[in-house]
Amino acid sequence: AMEESDFHQIAEDRFAAEAADLLRVRALSGDFERLVVVAPPSTLGELRKHYHKEVASRIIDEINKDLTGRSIDEIEAALTRIEA
Repeated sequence: AMEESDFHQIAEDRFAAEAADLLRVRALSGDFERLVVVAPPSTLGELRKHYHKEVASRIIDEINKDLTGRSIDEIEAALTRIEA
């Protein structure tokens, strides 16, 4: 039996790969020294598969959480635990 394609998951995985590539370009251009990545668990896992070594070396923290649609206060609260 053929497995049905999960087009939503395919699109999310593609987005993560494209985001990781953009981060690679920005890291190699020196656009950032440190990076905090906030993403839902499945997206974070997919991002990790695609990080370039320059991106990975600049990640100071990861927040394994979906903050889409959250208020600024909620996002700020999630980020306050990160040490500068």
